[in-house]
Amino acid sequence: MSYIVQKKIAKIFKQEVQKKGFEHVSVAKIMQLADMRRQSFYDNFTDKYDLLEWTLRSIMEDNIESNLDYLEWSEIISLVFFDIQENAPFYRSILESQVEIDVVKEIAWHIQVLLLHILKKNGLTKQRQAYDFIETYCLGLTYTMTNNLFLPDPKEYDELAQKVINAIEFAFKNH
Repeated sequence: MSYIVQKKIAKIFKQEVQKKGFEHVSVAKIMQLADMRRQSFYDNFTDKYDLLEWTLRSIMEDNIESNLDYLEWSEIISLVFFDIQENAPFYRSILESQVEIDVVKEIAWHIQVLLLHILKKNGLTKQRQAYDFIETYCLGLTYTMTNNLFLPDPKEYDELAQKVINAIEFAFKNH
C-alpha cells in the first residue's frame, strides 16, 4: 500500500509544481489535496526534496527501466524527450527553484542505464572507453534536453530525440 500512497502523493506534487512552482508547494497543501493525513507524507518522505527525488526516479524508471525489454532503445529516448516536453512547467520549476536535488544528474543516470543496456546488447561491456563515452554523453544529452526548456523557441521533442538517436547510432556504428 505504501507504493500506491507514494504514487498518489507524487502525482499531486507534480500537478501542484506545474501549476504553482516548486517553491510554492507545501506538504500541507499536497496532503490536503490528496485527502490524507499529513503524517502519511512523513511515513513515506522526509521532506519535499525527498519527494522530488523519489518523483524524478519514479518517472525515469517508468519511462526507461520499465521499458528496456519491451521497446526499442530509440523509442525509449523519444519517450523521455516527450515526457519532459509534456511536463515542461514541472521540469522548468524544479530546475530553476531548487539546487538541493541535481535534476540533470538524476535524469542522466537513468539514461545511462539505457545506454549501458545498448552496450551490453552490442557486446561492448568490457571496453572502458565505451563506459567513459556513455557517462559523458548522458550528461551532455540531459543538459541539452533540459536547456531546451528555457529557450525562447524550444525545439520539438521529436527533433531533439532524433538528433540524440542519430548520435548514438553513429557512435556505436563506428565502434
